[in-house]
Parts: sequence; structure tokens; C-alpha cells
Amino acid sequence: MQKIMSLIVLIFTTIIAAAQDSASVSTIKIAGTRFTYPIVQKWIDEYAKINPSVKIRIETKVPADSLDILIVSHILRAGDVKANHASVTLNRYILLPVVNSERSDLEQLQQKGITADRWKQIFFTNGQSNFNSAGGNEWIVYKREKPSCSSIAFANHFGNEQKDIRGIPVPGDDRDLLAVVKKDKNAISYNSPGIIYNIKSRKLVDSVAIVPIDLNNNGVIDAKEKIYATLDDLLSYTERTNDPSIPVDQVHAIYNSKPGKEVTEFLSWILAKGQQYNHEYGFLNPDAHTIQSEKNQLVTAVLKSCSPSGTQLVKYPVSK
Repeated sequence: MQKIMSLIVLIFTTIIAAAQDSASVSTIKIAGTRFTYPIVQKWIDEYAKINPSVKIRIETKVPADSLDILIVSHILRAGDVKANHASVTLNRYILLPVVNSERSDLEQLQQKGITADRWKQIFFTNGQSNFNSAGGNEWIVYKREKPSCSSIAFANHFGNEQKDIRGIPVPGDDRDLLAVVKKDKNAISYNSPGIIYNIKSRKLVDSVAIVPIDLNNNGVIDAKEKIYATLDDLLSYTERTNDPSIPVDQVHAIYNSKPGKEVTEFLSWILAKGQQYNHEYGFLNPDAHTIQSEKNQLVTAVLKSCSPSGTQLVKYPVSK
């Protein structure tokens, strides 16, 4: 009988311990802009090393209202941030004109480049999806089939809306859009550096080329405009100059305006420590003013949502 009682006590102790462990584990669910998932997963993996009790997952098939963090990668418009929610800027990204590397007039294009006005003409003038370039070669324009953050950001840069982008619709995500460009020698589209470049080699992926932007509109790509040889060259130039001719937009996290401590601390960690991974994955750092402003906002959010006992937000020192 004593052995039986001891066994029962052991079973109950195990059940209680398991329940306590389960209760101590928090889960943060994230979804949104898919081209950001590689860096978001990196943030999750690194954060787990110092906060193993907080479980964070990228969810691909869950209702938006069940998410703790929604990633949105374009200028936030009226209605994007719902009532009782707030947003914080995590990093930035570039959009570039991309063509097939076997295009017959590629050498000419890379010598002369493409002006902002010409770029706008290609993607937004009338409703055609194909026409001839200045050299007589055909352009076949491809775009995302459904509304997407990159398409909205691309259109915003040129003072248009996503629905105004002309071209042949491509189902899927930004990687699917690039795959079509790889197959069509006359294709032109737009995409972000984390997809256009191999983040390991820092070189352009196979079968694609970038049409350089004629930043000074002189009809020639000068030495200082040759910024695309490596991913790091591109990121360095863009951060150093903030040239308005290069389309750049922000990546935002939308969250409940009275978030749990775990959500706020994770976002705070991204701003303080996660920025060191931006370049690795093809993203730009926000400026110092933005970082400080967003950190202050998170501190305010946690103070509003903390219990009377005074929950404190962990302050991570900013990585240098």
C-alpha cells in the first residue's frame, strides 16, 4: 500500500510540475509580410537563447485577430492600425528594378540606367503589360497578382496605388515573382535585396540582373552610381546617402496597444539587439532617432499595461 501511495504522489507531482511548466511558457504568434520571415526567424532564434521560456512562432494559417504581432512593410495608412493597437518600426528595405540576365540589351541598360520618370512610365503609364524599350527590345512587365506590402510600397514611392501597377499578374509571393523574371528574357519587375541577392555570397542570384538607377539623370551610370556589385555595397550606399531616387520603405510591427510583457520585451530586444542582423538579411537600419522614438513608445505601452505590482520592462543595451 505504501508503494502504491508513493506512486500516486509521484504521478500527481509530475502532473502538477508539467502544468506549472506549461503555464510558465508564453507563446507569441507572428505573421504578415512573407519576405521578412527570414530575419524575423533569426530574431526569434536569437531571442530564444536568452529567453527560452517565451515561445515565438511564425504562423502562416491563423486569423489576423489571433496574432500577437502583425508585420506590415509599407507606409501605414488610415485603417491599417486598428483600434486598441499600435505600431513600431523595426527596420527598412529597398525595392529595385530587376530583369533577366540574358536580356539582349542588358549591357546598354546597365550603361545608361533607368531614371525615376522612365521607371514610372514602364510600370504605371496606360494599361499595357508589354511594349518596347528605347533600344527596341520588348519589356514584359510582371507584378504581384494580389495586394502585397512590397507592391503597395513600390506604388507609394511613385505617387500611385498598388492597383495602378500594370503588368502580368503573378500568383504567389515575391519569390514567385522573381522566378518568373528568371524564365522570361524580356521580363522586368521589382523586388527587394533579400530576395534578389544571395545573402551568403552577397552576390545577385542566378539569372537576374538589376537595371541601375540613373540617380543624377545624366543618361549615364557614373562610377558613384555603380552600387549593385554586392548586397553590402547597396546597403552601405543607401544608408549613407538616403538618396530619394532609391525606393525605401519601413517594416512595422502592429501589436495590441496594451501588450503583454513578453511581446513588449521581444520588440524592445529587436530594436536594441536585433538590428545587428539587418544587413545580413538585406535590410536597412532605421536612423538613430527612429530607434529611440520607438523604444520610448514601447516603454510607454508596457507602463500602461503593467499590473499594480509594477512589472518592469527589461532594457536591453543597444548593439554597437
